Amino acid sequence: MSPLDEQDAERGDAPLGIIAGSGYLDGVDPSALGVPVIEAAIETSQGVVTVQRADAFVFLRRHGTDGYHPPHRVPHHAHLLALRALGAREVVGLTSVGALRDEYAPGTVMVPEDYLSTHPPPTFAREGEALHIVPELDAGLRRRLEGVARRVMAAGSVPGPTAVVASGVYAETRGPRFETRAEVRALARDADVVGMTAASEATLAQELGLRYAILSIVDNWAHGVTDEPLSLEGFRARQEENRRLAAAILSEIIRTGGAPVRTHTDAQASSDSDQPGTMT
Repeated sequence: MSPLDEQDAERGDAPLGIIAGSGYLDGVDPSALGVPVIEAAIETSQGVVTVQRADAFVFLRRHGTDGYHPPHRVPHHAHLLALRALGAREVVGLTSVGALRDEYAPGTVMVPEDYLSTHPPPTFAREGEALHIVPELDAGLRRRLEGVARRVMAAGSVPGPTAVVASGVYAETRGPRFETRAEVRALARDADVVGMTAASEATLAQELGLRYAILSIVDNWAHGVTDEPLSLEGFRARQEENRRLAAAILSEIIRTGGAPVRTHTDAQASSDSDQPGTMT
C-alpha cells in the first residue's frame, strides 16, 4: 500500500499539526495553559512517531524523543503521515534558521513566503508515479503565524522578536554541517534565511494534501555574513537566548488552537504586510 493510500482518521474539527525543535517545547507546559494533552505513539508505514495530542493541536518533536536525530536523519515521511492520520489538515513548521543577510539580526521572526531546496526533495511518489504538485506556502496560514508573532511582540512579557518579517525565502541545505561561506553567498542571491528541514516538510505535506507554512526564528548569522565568527558554541548560546521567545510563540499557538485572533495589532500588521518586504 502506498503511503498516499493510508486512511485518514475519522475526525470532527481538524487539529493543527505543529512540528518543532526542542527549543520551542522546552519551557512550555500545555497543561498549565488549561489544555489537556496526552502522549501517543502513532504507527505509520514509514515508522512509529511519538506525538503530544490535544483537541486543537498535535505536536511532534522534529528531532525525536529518543535522543537527537540530526537534520539528515529526520523521518519527515513518518511525521507527515502521523499528522494526517490524526486528522490534521494544516501544519506549521517552527524552525531555527541562520540569516543570509546582515539586516536580519538574531531574534528576528520570519514567516517566509517561499522556499527552495539545494538537494533533491523527498517525495511519496512510488516508482513510475508522478506527484506533480505546485509547491507553495499557504497564504492564510502564513497570515495567522504572522499574527501570532506580532501578538507576542506586542505583549512584551518576554524578550520579544527584534523584528517580524512577513516575507522572504527559506533555503534548505542537507546538513548536518553548517554551510560554507561560498554556499552562503550563493544562497543569499535567492534566499533570506537558511535551515535544514522545513523545505522537505513543505513538499511532503503538500503531496499529502496538507496546507503548510513556516515560522522561523533567526538564531545566528550564517557563515561569513558578518565579522562575528560562526561556531557551534555561539550558535547554541544564541539559541538559548531565543528559547523564551520560542516558548512564547508556541504557547500562543497552543492558546489559540491555531485559530486567527484579530487584534488592533493584527489589523495594522495586515495593512503593513500589503507592502512587499515589510519589516517592523
